[in-house]
Amino acid sequence: MLLAVLLSAVALARPELAVLVWSYDLLLVGLVLFDLWRTPRADEVELDRAAPARVGLSRDFERIVSLACDRAEGLRVELHEEFPEAFRVLERTESGRSVPPARLRDESEDPSGGADVGIVEEGVLELRRRYQSDLRGVFRLGSLRLRIRGPLGLMDRQARFEGEQRVDVEPALPGLQQTLRLAASDRWQDLGVRQLRRRGGETEFESLREYVHGDDKRRVDWKAFARRGKPMVRQYQVERGQELILLIDAGTRMRVRTAEGRHQGWSKLDWAIDAGLQLAAVALSKGDRVGCATFDRGLRDWVVPAKGSRQLARLSKALFARQASTQAGDLARALRELAARHRRRATVVVLSDVADPLSVDLQRNALRTAAARHRVVFAALDDPGLREVTQPVVD
Repeated sequence: MLLAVLLSAVALARPELAVLVWSYDLLLVGLVLFDLWRTPRADEVELDRAAPARVGLSRDFERIVSLACDRAEGLRVELHEEFPEAFRVLERTESGRSVPPARLRDESEDPSGGADVGIVEEGVLELRRRYQSDLRGVFRLGSLRLRIRGPLGLMDRQARFEGEQRVDVEPALPGLQQTLRLAASDRWQDLGVRQLRRRGGETEFESLREYVHGDDKRRVDWKAFARRGKPMVRQYQVERGQELILLIDAGTRMRVRTAEGRHQGWSKLDWAIDAGLQLAAVALSKGDRVGCATFDRGLRDWVVPAKGSRQLARLSKALFARQASTQAGDLARALRELAARHRRRATVVVLSDVADPLSVDLQRNALRTAAARHRVVFAALDDPGLREVTQPVVD
């Protein structure tokens, strides 16, 4: 274009060159029209995006955008994709080549972290990008902006494809399979784990009912007889396994994130959920009923204890989008609300963080009160910075 302007200026000074200038202008207009004709419109392009619906935290995953067009030979395309800030671009393809991660943020104006550019051959082009999320929850890949450049590079067409694709980032559970293999083996005994049987064989108390002639007199509940004024007998049922409830602290102390290592970016809440779900998987594999809840100033994400292969998925669904709150966790209140919701005696495993030493007495009192109804186990996340301070208190 600059050359055409210069030739026009020369033609004004040298009229005898006007024919040459007009010939060049006509040729340029013809090339532009040809390039425009060869560059497809947005409605002539078929675009399809594929990405997994569920991925693990800090696990990389691939997104593929397929472009299809009949008049595609010699075209160049550029794709910009809107994606969440929690996603990091690990790798992308450019003209069939992998682009090093160091170059992914070179184009600051590109919201996709680097344009995917390639030559479309045989009418189809696949543009791939590898993402990784450092945050759990529900996220969405957003709209796509496509720019198509003609074979001669003289004409561009662009279009915006609206639409969202949901991606659920769930707990990764990297050690789950190893934990389940350990649970299925005899190595638990090496760790001090022993299987206990309740007294009374394989039955457990279910309810009271009125005495009927022929009932075993050894099953008469004399205390209930005295209260009600008529004989009552105890009914038993086949023992159904234990009940386990995971109570996970989602307060502000659980916001602290890992600064280095393979799990960089994981918060303490991520670690607690990961450990809780692995514990749930083991308990479910043994036939126990497992439920869960999180808490900050109150009880959240309550899942009623149940058994079966689908219960782990229910627990994960209830927990995966939970983020640490800006409020401090109130363990005493959470345990009171849990006792009101679940009156049946259960083993409650509290996954929390040891705060400052002043809170240890409050936590101890809350656990002592809750122990009147449930068997309570307190599991504190390890914090090297607080270990020296809290160790003498715990002892």
